[in-house]
Amino acid sequence: MVELVLEEKDAGNWIYRGEGGLNIVLAYKGSSPNFIGKVLRVRKVKRNGSEFEKAPSALSTHECLVWERVGDLLSASTKDIVNHMYAKHVMSPLLGSQHVDPGVRVQVTKEFLECVHKGVLFKRPSWRVDNARVNTLHDSALLMSDHSIFPHGINAFF
Repeated sequence: MVELVLEEKDAGNWIYRGEGGLNIVLAYKGSSPNFIGKVLRVRKVKRNGSEFEKAPSALSTHECLVWERVGDLLSASTKDIVNHMYAKHVMSPLLGSQHVDPGVRVQVTKEFLECVHKGVLFKRPSWRVDNARVNTLHDSALLMSDHSIFPHGINAFF
């Protein structure tokens, strides 16, 4: 697959879908075949903290011992990458690829993340806005299938 990089010009094609404690989920509304039917999970950072704060090493000493034989887990530089690799190299083989969607990491520019932050600001619940914002220092986001849409229509299941 060609390495995808999302830049400032691409931000307008992503709309707010929802969020959890760690990520904002954006749905794609553009026409690029690489992104149709996909969502993008963008990392957040608490407003009262720093993007650099609490950035522990990706794996503890004990975790390194447990996962030393699993894919490239030990070479992961961040917890986000460890979590992605865990889903891909551990959970997907155990449960089957039809049940686990590890997604694909895509590169994002700071300008893309800044535009996304501005674009979703008034779509987010105020208490979420007060608590966290898009982490503009991350250089990647997680691209996944949008499991809220049915590619063949809902009638295909009944």
